[in-house]
Amino acid sequence: MSQGGGFYATQSSPFGGSPGGGSIEKTEISHSIRPLTIAQFWKATQAHTDAEWTVDSVEIGQVTIVGQVVTINKQTTNCQYSIEDGTGSMEARHWVDSNNEEDSLKWGTIEENTYVRVTGNVKAFNGRRYINANSIRPVQDPHEVYFHILECVYVTMMLKNGSPTASGGAQPAQNVDSKTSMSAYTAQSSGRADENPEYTGLPAIQRQILRVILEQPEHDEGGVHVGTIAKALNSRSGQNIAANVISDALDQLMDAGHIYSTSDEQHFQVSQ
Repeated sequence: MSQGGGFYATQSSPFGGSPGGGSIEKTEISHSIRPLTIAQFWKATQAHTDAEWTVDSVEIGQVTIVGQVVTINKQTTNCQYSIEDGTGSMEARHWVDSNNEEDSLKWGTIEENTYVRVTGNVKAFNGRRYINANSIRPVQDPHEVYFHILECVYVTMMLKNGSPTASGGAQPAQNVDSKTSMSAYTAQSSGRADENPEYTGLPAIQRQILRVILEQPEHDEGGVHVGTIAKALNSRSGQNIAANVISDALDQLMDAGHIYSTSDEQHFQVSQ
């Protein structure tokens, strides 16, 4: 199963995803996914080496960027992608697991001169900044490029000016708690994550998985085990859903950035 956007980082290695990384605080915002342009990626700052990254004084967790792959540099332990989006260029990296055939097949679909969506954490090592990617997937629909730009603008303006209220006004930005307002990154001011308009086009089983994760007691305590998810899905459907069907659905949700693995590859949480 593919790696999710975890909460482990290390300052002693050039790649944040390497084994032995130290655990950082698992705040809700650190598990959110913030859409950024590459220009915004370069605006991100840290108060000090161990501090969280911020953009316009707002803490960011995982980020997602859409751009064109200019070059791919494959090495023994990692693969580096140079990506441009019209606002700038940046580098994304991921660890290569040569012993994992599934991993090789997944990452091998990325080609130069194609558009991709990159999701991961902002890292810096020896003065070089990059995204430590937990997902890089090809963009299938050209509208996704334009949607991403609009989403970046929407989220940035909402964090600056506040969320729209029911009366059509704006909630003052100073009333938005960047550490607890999950709507800041999901473009929704209220409601359950599985009711987010972003999910309406997902297959039924993927929406059901999102709903199951959110309704479990373990949801706020480090993620829900895949066995619990399978049991709940089978109970609701009244039939035994094949394990590979659930596994594929979880992989697809992770690749799209809707969920991430937490303590291990068997526990999942919704990206909110």
